[in-house]
Amino acid sequence: MDLPFILKKALEALLYPSGLIFVFLFLSFITSLSRYRRSQTRFFLILAFLLFYISATFLPGRLLGPLEDGYPRPSPEVLEKAEAIVLLPCYISDRPGLSLLDRLGGETAKRLLAALLLKRKLPGKTLFIVGAGSKGGPGASYLAEIAEKLGFKKIVTLDNARDTASSARALKSHLKGKKFILVTAAYHLPRAVFLFKKEGLSPIPYPAYRVSAKEKKFSLYDLWPRPINLFYADLAVHEYLGLAFYYLMEHIPFQPGGEGKAK
Repeated sequence: MDLPFILKKALEALLYPSGLIFVFLFLSFITSLSRYRRSQTRFFLILAFLLFYISATFLPGRLLGPLEDGYPRPSPEVLEKAEAIVLLPCYISDRPGLSLLDRLGGETAKRLLAALLLKRKLPGKTLFIVGAGSKGGPGASYLAEIAEKLGFKKIVTLDNARDTASSARALKSHLKGKKFILVTAAYHLPRAVFLFKKEGLSPIPYPAYRVSAKEKKFSLYDLWPRPINLFYADLAVHEYLGLAFYYLMEHIPFQPGGEGKAK
């Protein structure tokens, strides 16, 4: 059991909008047990309601837009210069007894489809699929099996990477000094590109899809809460937390046995 990884994920979950909503509701329940803390109960309930409303309506688009606008689709000429295609999936279930399609989350399915469409245009390039399953078991191998059933060849799988940083490290021995197309969600690219370049790799960012609309007219329907928006609000906060963490690590390096100091 990877305890540091589990603790990191648990802390992240509490900082997501959905996690904070749970925390506020829990605190409102605790304070409601005391007859002298009713004002605190109302305060936490109001916080939970407001955070739920903005997260389930307009917040995701505002957060995801800046992340997704950074990398447009590369031109065919740029793509031709790459030596490989790398797919960074999202959720892959490694629970026993599931069919192949049951193992894919919606985000992973869209990324896989984008990578396969790209490989169909560029059949000579090797497709690398990187990522462990949800419980730390095989993940990429399941996606490769789907691709092979659809007739695709030249696929390399790396099943041990549990996050974006470890995916970049896993690819160093395969793609150091080579240009490759990095396929993932548009909102994931800023963090992924940063981590891959940090490892000395040369990715060509390729947004598989975007969530926020570049030009969207306001409608009353946008004011109605939707569960999918809360999901995307969590994803956006996950990306910003990751970017903030690595930014701080770059500017406040900590040396073993000594104190960290700013550059």
